[in-house]
Amino acid sequence: MNIGQIITEQDYAVDPADRIASVLDKMAEFRLIRLPVVKDGIFLGLVSDEALTEYPQADHSLQQASLSYQQVYVYGTQHIYDGVLFFHIHPISLMPVIDNQHGYLGAVTPLQLADALSRTMSLQQPGAIIVLEMGQRDNALSHIAHIVESDNAQILNSYVQSFSDSSRLEVTIKVNKLEISSIVATLLRYDYQVKATYNDENSRDNTHDRYEQLMNYINM
Repeated sequence: MNIGQIITEQDYAVDPADRIASVLDKMAEFRLIRLPVVKDGIFLGLVSDEALTEYPQADHSLQQASLSYQQVYVYGTQHIYDGVLFFHIHPISLMPVIDNQHGYLGAVTPLQLADALSRTMSLQQPGAIIVLEMGQRDNALSHIAHIVESDNAQILNSYVQSFSDSSRLEVTIKVNKLEISSIVATLLRYDYQVKATYNDENSRDNTHDRYEQLMNYINM
């Protein structure tokens, strides 16, 4: 899913010909401290409330004030993961979206991005989550997928987290079933370290269950 697919229908843009007072009113209405400035469909940048309140003539237009605009934006063709990075880097609550010709396409809010991520990551679908810890050379997602599929299940999503102070990786997978005791047991049998499980309907104490599953396989 790309960012262009989740653009809000709300019109946040202001025109350089707009009076500073009306732009500040619009900021107050949307509870935003920056708004996109657009002229003839071209994105000029973001104007901040700080710059506007410092200007003494509220009845002047933006173009009369000769303000400088903040050049932060994303392209509509970028993946929504790039949107997460955008909000991480820039402490603002609105992400302007443009095309390759700098044409303004619209904007995305953090809430819209979170909703898109939940759909992309299958967060709304029922299923259990398994967290594995392993060495970087042991990260064979195809083998993990084979183990899950052999139990008549599928991986709905997965992600890998690395740590700067360690050679270990944390691999999180979500599968489309809640009863995962046999999947966890097979992972343990293949020497995967199961760090945690979530939403497992049969698991009250993950540590105890994993220990018993391992002992069962050892005694087979």
